[in-house]
Amino acid sequence: MLKKISKILVILLLTFILVINIPIIQVNHQESDIDYSNWMFENIEDDLKIVDLKMLGAHDAFSKDINIFSEPDLYADGIMKGLVGTVLKGYLVKQSVTQIADTLQLLNSGVRYLDIRLTYNNGEWTTKHNFTSSSFDSIASDIVEYLNEHDGEFLILDFPHINGLDYDSVEDYQIFLDMLEETGLFAFNYTNDLKELGEITYFDITNNKTSSSVIIVDKFRSESKETYLYETTIRSNWANNDSFSGTVQFLKQESELINESSEFDNSFKVMQAVTTMQKSLPGVLNSLTTYSLIERASDFNNYLIMHDDFEEIFNELPIIMVDYSNTNEDGFLDNIMQLIIDANT
Repeated sequence: MLKKISKILVILLLTFILVINIPIIQVNHQESDIDYSNWMFENIEDDLKIVDLKMLGAHDAFSKDINIFSEPDLYADGIMKGLVGTVLKGYLVKQSVTQIADTLQLLNSGVRYLDIRLTYNNGEWTTKHNFTSSSFDSIASDIVEYLNEHDGEFLILDFPHINGLDYDSVEDYQIFLDMLEETGLFAFNYTNDLKELGEITYFDITNNKTSSSVIIVDKFRSESKETYLYETTIRSNWANNDSFSGTVQFLKQESELINESSEFDNSFKVMQAVTTMQKSLPGVLNSLTTYSLIERASDFNNYLIMHDDFEEIFNELPIIMVDYSNTNEDGFLDNIMQLIIDANT
């Protein structure tokens, strides 16, 4: 009898592991029929300061190519590697893919703030989120293609995590700059030595809608900085919470802090509108209530913008950075883009 019970338990455990590892990221993607590829050119007033400009951002923007065959990133947490990482590979992949759109789909959906995570290894630049995703070269090529075809648009390229390089190394900063030059991104790099970031207008950065540009932000500390320094350019706090209500409460507190201070007047203020799986038994169990991070994000995105406190939060944190940024389930993309366009005109 005991042997039979043990056999049943083993079968149930194996079945459970098999089910949670089915590597399907999402099952009902809905897209908008509206083209947002030129929304800045078509709507923004010239004198609007870029730090006050409301826009949509993509968290971990380039993780779409992560799949069951992806290798763990060199710098990933230990759970992604070894026996546990192998046994739970499908489940961990589903918790690591944050976007399903490619570069041009993101940009044509209205995304203008890109959160870019890179690993540099043996001369190669790879996007990642726990697992390796894709070469950054092709992504940069698509960004350059978009910028060449869309005067009056500008992007914020935020590189908050670059593994494999030392932020205090002059040589490593040059490796980063060389990559930007080689991929063509640096040709669009915007800096302004005459104005504080908080004084730069949409007119300035697009040369009266006659050109496109990027603001590149990173954490390299250099006396001869050719890009923007993260710590003085970006205000972005992470709730690190898997609760919808808890995350909104955190964002509300963050917005209240910013409202009461002038410290961040010269910074882009980012709403990290994401929930995060907690690496604990309750956290893992909670993650199983939705099929994947993408499915959870779809639910949270709509929960957030329909929340009573959203307008107050959005007023102080004008860059709304989300997972699954191009979903139009329950009208999310069209609703948030309409809010963004209305607020910027």
